[in-house]
Amino acid sequence: METTARGDVPKTLRTIAYISIPNSADLEFLLWDLQDAIAAYAQLSATALPRPVDLKTNDTGVVDGMVLAVENVPDDESMSVAQRALDRFGDTETRVYVVVQAGCGHAEEAHLFIERLRQACELRKLTWCGGVVACAGNGIAALCRSPRMGLLRRPFSEAIDMLVGAVRMGCSVEHAQRLGGGHAANVDADGMVCAEPAVPAPIWQGVLKRLGAHAQSNI
Repeated sequence: METTARGDVPKTLRTIAYISIPNSADLEFLLWDLQDAIAAYAQLSATALPRPVDLKTNDTGVVDGMVLAVENVPDDESMSVAQRALDRFGDTETRVYVVVQAGCGHAEEAHLFIERLRQACELRKLTWCGGVVACAGNGIAALCRSPRMGLLRRPFSEAIDMLVGAVRMGCSVEHAQRLGGGHAANVDADGMVCAEPAVPAPIWQGVLKRLGAHAQSNI
C-alpha cells in the first residue's frame, strides 16, 4: 500500500505563526499579502479564519501552522533564528511553509537555504509543506498600492494564492494543487513555487526604484 506523506494529509489549521527573518518592509508586504488573501478566501467561503499567533506572547508552545518569510540569501545568523523558531514546535506535526524573497532571476540561490530548512524540519519531526520563492529582489513592498492582479503583482499574487490554498487545506503546496484540480508541474522537488516578474529584469528594477522613490516623496 502506498504511504501518504504527512504533509499531504489535509488538516484544518486553527492557529498560524507568521515569522519574518529579518524584519523588513518587503517581507512584511509578502506576509501581509498572504494573510489578506487567506482572510478574503475565508470570508468568501464562510469558513473560520485561522488565528495568527504572536510567538513572543504565545505561552502554549503549539501552533497548527507556521509561515517563515526570509529574504534573499539568508546567512548563518538567519538560519540560526529560523532553527530556534522551529525548536519550539518539535514533534508537534506543525505544518511549516516558507516564503523566500530571492534576487530577480536568481531563484537557485535560495535552494541551499530551503534544503537546510527542510532538513531542519525533518530533524524536529515537523511537517514540511513547501512554499513560494518570490524572485523580486529588493523593493517589492513598493507594489503595495498596485492592483493585486495587475501586470506587476500578478505573478507573485498567483504564487501566493497557491500557498493560500495549501494553508487553507493544511497540506503541502503540491498536494493542494492536485486536490484542487490545479497544475502542479511548476512545484519543484522541495515543494516550492517560483514566481518571476512579468517584465524583463532591467525594467522591473527600474519600476520598483521609481515606485519606491514616489512612495518616499509622499511621506
